[in-house]
Amino acid sequence: MAALRRLGVKGVEIRKPEQLDSVASLIIPGGESTTMAKLAEYHNLFPALREFVKMGKPVWGTCAGLIFLANKATGQKTGGQELVGGLDCTVHRNFFGSQVQSFEAELPVPDLASKEGGPETFRGVFIRAPAILEVGPEVQVLADYPIPSNKVLDSNFGADALEEKWSEKKVIVAVKQGNLLGTAFHPELTADTRWHSYFLKMASDVAQGASSSIVAVGGGDFSLNRRQINDLPVFQ
Repeated sequence: MAALRRLGVKGVEIRKPEQLDSVASLIIPGGESTTMAKLAEYHNLFPALREFVKMGKPVWGTCAGLIFLANKATGQKTGGQELVGGLDCTVHRNFFGSQVQSFEAELPVPDLASKEGGPETFRGVFIRAPAILEVGPEVQVLADYPIPSNKVLDSNFGADALEEKWSEKKVIVAVKQGNLLGTAFHPELTADTRWHSYFLKMASDVAQGASSSIVAVGGGDFSLNRRQINDLPVFQ
């Protein structure tokens, strides 16, 4: 939660459904999405999370959190996993490969730059990262990333569908739909706090009568040591 602290915001952890009643906005951090889903199911968090989304409260999902918010996910393990939903998109769970294929890349972010200032690009840190394959008409695309020519896409879509969907040779890695924000990468692992500021402004627009705390569901701590991810390669 170091990025939030740099912006003067205190984060609290959410472990029980009733704790959601006292906060106005929520961050679902990265991690192992299947394990996170099992823990959320064990603690009966899914009904409360879905209600939180339906109430229009701001929710930001990063990496695994993005998978949680998607209406549909592919590339999952046998049996899949339960989703919170609300974000009209299809996410591929491990689009960019395994842990050793993690990478960093400069992403064009014109909307973020226009609202938060700073450079026209953002250094995205992708760790065993998902990607958004398609979005609904109400979803605003905030960032995308080129698909390498040798990338094998999910065969579940079918050859004809793939040819049509991937004519632009890009996947989506950041979106916004109403009160929901999703990023396939980890903004908290950089010194650039613009995504956090962007989300805080979303929260301030709707927060009335509840705590202004930004929270991490499941007790996830996403203030990892920056030295752990130095010199990650650009995905090719």
